[in-house]
Amino acid sequence: MKLIPWNCFDEIEAYTTTAYDNDKILDMSYNDSLPYETVLKNRQNLAAQLNTDFDHMVATFQQHTTNFKEVSLKDGGKGMYSRDDAFIGYDAMYTKDKKLWLWTFHADCCPVLLYCRDQKIVAAIHSGWKGTVNEIVGKVTKHLIDFENCQPDEIYAYIGPSINQENFEAKDDIIDLVKKMSFDTSSFYQQKEDKAYLLDSKGLIQQQLLNLHVPQSHITISPYCTIKDEDLFFSYRRNKSPHRNITLIRLK
Repeated sequence: MKLIPWNCFDEIEAYTTTAYDNDKILDMSYNDSLPYETVLKNRQNLAAQLNTDFDHMVATFQQHTTNFKEVSLKDGGKGMYSRDDAFIGYDAMYTKDKKLWLWTFHADCCPVLLYCRDQKIVAAIHSGWKGTVNEIVGKVTKHLIDFENCQPDEIYAYIGPSINQENFEAKDDIIDLVKKMSFDTSSFYQQKEDKAYLLDSKGLIQQQLLNLHVPQSHITISPYCTIKDEDLFFSYRRNKSPHRNITLIRLK
C-alpha cells in the first residue's frame, strides 16, 4: 500500500492513503460501497504496515460539523471495526497520547493535520466545504491555543490532498456562505464566464491558520488534487465515487 507522508518532525508520523494497489480498491470507509470484510482487511493491512493495531487507532463518524473532541488511548479501537461505536458527529479529534493514530476520511474534502510542538498535541480535522465556511480549522486551532496552551509559533499544519481551485466549481449557494466568513474572502474565489466560481478551499483553510498567527512557513499545502490525480485518490466530484481515502497522524 502506497502512503503519502507529511514529513514534519521525527516525533510525529503522518500519511495519506492512496486509492489503489495494482487495481485493488483500497477503500477504508464502512459505507457499503465494498463488502465489510474487504474494508476491514484494507484497514488491517494498513495497521500492519504501520506496525500497529486497531487498539491504537480511532475514527469518528463524520457529518460535516464543526464538532471536535479530545481523545486518548482508552478510546483506541472506536470506529475501527464498525461505525456502531464511533464518535458520531465529530469532524475533528486531538490527542496528547503517544502511539494513537487519529483518522480523518476524505475524497474531495480537505484533511488537515496539526502538530503543536510545544505541548506535544496532534489533531486530525475533516474540512469539507461546509466545515471550511464554518471555519472548523480555525475553531480547533483557537481551542488548542486558548485551552491547551499551544503557542501559535509552535503550531505546524498540513493541508492535505483535496480538490484544488482549478477544479472546485461552486455556485452562488456556496459562495454566499464563503462571503459570510469572519474575514475578507474575496481573493479566494474567481468568477467564470458561466457565472459559476472557482473556489480556493485550501487557501481559505490556510487563512484561518494565518489569522491565528500560525506562521506561514509552518503551513504545508499538499499540491495533490483529488480530481486531477485520479490514479492516486478517490473523488466524488469526478465520478461519484463512494470510496474514501484517509489521512492519519500520531505522536510516536
